[in-house]
Amino acid sequence: MASTQIPGPCLPPYRARSAMALLDPQEHASELADWVERIPASSEPAERKAWDNVYTWLRLASGLRAVTFDMAYEDGGMCAAGDDFDYVWSNMMGEWQLHQVRLGYTRAALEALVRVLRPDLPTPGPAIEAAEQRLAQGGQEPPLHAPEVTRHFLDHAMGSSEPASLAAAVTQAIGVHELAAHGFTHIPQPAHDDDMQAFPAGNDEICTAKEATSILLLGTQALLAWAVDEQHIVAPNEDKFLYEGMWVPDAAGGSQWVDQEIAYGDYLAVLQLDHGDPPDL
Repeated sequence: MASTQIPGPCLPPYRARSAMALLDPQEHASELADWVERIPASSEPAERKAWDNVYTWLRLASGLRAVTFDMAYEDGGMCAAGDDFDYVWSNMMGEWQLHQVRLGYTRAALEALVRVLRPDLPTPGPAIEAAEQRLAQGGQEPPLHAPEVTRHFLDHAMGSSEPASLAAAVTQAIGVHELAAHGFTHIPQPAHDDDMQAFPAGNDEICTAKEATSILLLGTQALLAWAVDEQHIVAPNEDKFLYEGMWVPDAAGGSQWVDQEIAYGDYLAVLQLDHGDPPDL
């Protein structure tokens, strides 16, 4: 019988922490969309429409739940091994394309945001680089986990885990999407054992697309932080209601439990984090 479980799940430490783990891209995009939706409305119709575009792409990225494939020939002539191969391949393609499609939506959201905030810059990479430099000059750290995600993603995409900026990783993540869009990406297929039993493969391709999406979301977050710092936009003047609270970084490098509400202006720095379980009473 064919196995359909993708082997070797890509679960780096920052996704497996008991407190303040990085959200999966779907939830991360949802929190960003929620934040963008609450930015005070512009009086200029064209600008408001541009912000609505950013929000809608983020909503699409968060609303995407599944992609379904049926790779079977259905010609009645396939042997059992061929049927198993097609069944496993169908499941693999659904998982891989789920992250590829979300990567495209996330790229569209980031590029729409760059057009709103930095129309003088042609691509997201330079915009994120300028934002990183300005935030660093003001003593602000990049979003939590950004350096770790950058190293892990670049190890998948380039075979190198050398330290690199978030801006460089954003450029590389867009490159990953470009390769697929132009047909240069290797399409993974199931592996076989000696008995011709089909097994899933493609874990590296799946993880690359997933981590690339997180890179673009973190880049979006950094660009929004820069825009607030430079007063290009005003942070939402309301509180984010936390249904069950969440862990946030504290001054000592640990974490503290914040219950019920947090100002949206402060929430921008932590919205990429899994809320986690409440502390033991």
